[in-house]
Amino acid sequence: MIISYPKRSILSLFFLLLLLLSLLNLSKLDQEISIKKQTINDTPVTIFEPKKDKIDNILVFVAHGFAGSSSFMKSIAISLANTGYKTITYDFLGHGRHSKPYSGSITNENGATQLFVEQTSDLIDYFLNKKEQDELIIIGHSMASDIIFRVANTNDKFIGSIGVSNYTNQIKKNEPNNVLIINGVWEKHLRNKALNILESIGITNPQENILYGSFSDGSARKVLSIKNADHVGILYSENSQLSINDWVNKIMGNQYNIKTNHLGIWAALLFISVVGLFFLIVSFFKKQYFNKIEVSVFRCILGNIFAAVITPALVYFFSINFTEYPAHSYLINHLFLYAILVIIINKIPLNLSSISDFKLQDFTFLFCFFAFIIGSILDNYVSTFYLTHSRIELFFPLIIGCIPICFLIDSYYTNKRFILLKSLITKSFLIISLSFAIYFKFDELFLLGYAIILLIAFWVVYGFLSHYLMKRIGSFLSISFANGFTLAWTLAIALPMYIA
Repeated sequence: MIISYPKRSILSLFFLLLLLLSLLNLSKLDQEISIKKQTINDTPVTIFEPKKDKIDNILVFVAHGFAGSSSFMKSIAISLANTGYKTITYDFLGHGRHSKPYSGSITNENGATQLFVEQTSDLIDYFLNKKEQDELIIIGHSMASDIIFRVANTNDKFIGSIGVSNYTNQIKKNEPNNVLIINGVWEKHLRNKALNILESIGITNPQENILYGSFSDGSARKVLSIKNADHVGILYSENSQLSINDWVNKIMGNQYNIKTNHLGIWAALLFISVVGLFFLIVSFFKKQYFNKIEVSVFRCILGNIFAAVITPALVYFFSINFTEYPAHSYLINHLFLYAILVIIINKIPLNLSSISDFKLQDFTFLFCFFAFIIGSILDNYVSTFYLTHSRIELFFPLIIGCIPICFLIDSYYTNKRFILLKSLITKSFLIISLSFAIYFKFDELFLLGYAIILLIAFWVVYGFLSHYLMKRIGSFLSISFANGFTLAWTLAIALPMYIA
């Protein structure tokens, strides 16, 4: 598609203004609060504190869900701090910027659950020992909803607990104090579970949006559903912020003016503006010829079926321990072997001609855009994306598996026919083969399920953008290397560090 110069100028101005508007509004969100980062007992912590003095001697803890990070909870934390409550977010073991892994099953009370409970309790004790707070409120999303109710049940300093997208069986009739459960309207199973919890503590025919019990004796119980929200969107919803702040106000007996934010909307618009500018910048690149690689659909199907069956079987019996983390190590072996098998069967060439096609400037442009432009948006407003020391140690070995698989998939985009079909076939069979691996060693490799989600997200966002650039400049080897480095970066930071 050719865009005329006047249209490019108008679109460039539009996306630039949208970018500036988004950045301006995002910068306003924390103008009335201070945000400090520190590490307490090895746990990365972010403290959101009102600049205006508040008389409440209360501290609010906010915990993220499994495979997330404290960045996911930023919208809620900023809202609470702007309303007037000092708020703490933190990264669980093996998540986000935490340098240490977690171990044990998250479905076992004596496994990872106990580790996360102990970590949270230690963090709380640190602040209590400073004698800065007399009363506590704790909020947890998804997996953390179970963690926070367990913690609240063991500490009488907690005067309120809030489960977001709630998974737990720890809520009783009189403990913990003042329980609010909020789920997205599209989380039907969790909404039903929340009502079942109320019924199990003696409430007959419980309904959403009705207060049961009293704040005066800590028996308050309420279930809410948030409009137009799913498991992730609920964290950015203005209605979620209103519900949480209102609950804290009622527990404290305050009438603080609730301040919500549209962090999710502005972050999304920032992302759209950056992507729009990317397309426009690429349109200025001179269109170049590149060598075509042709693979038949039959050979593509044959190679992927063979690799999908052989790879999990071979890696099950023989693999190289690239890291101490079984899921990461297995993934490197699997991606590398799968890609090599299909490349050989497809007879995809890697000769001097294709090597000379590599252009450092194209690689640098795309990788920097992915890692530092889009990565900055993700790190600040979605989930941790920048590599810490422990994650850098994972990034480099992951390159071994990520470059070959990206080389394989990106090679189809130099084909003359059935490009999307062959790409889809390879991606589908790769997912199937990883699913086989999970089935064979679920206790050790269950995190591969999350790796599959990351792969799909990577293909949707980064894959789409990189293939648009490839059509313009050719240099498929430069693109595949940039994709390989970015995929390794993504898996290194987003896949929790787990030791069996």
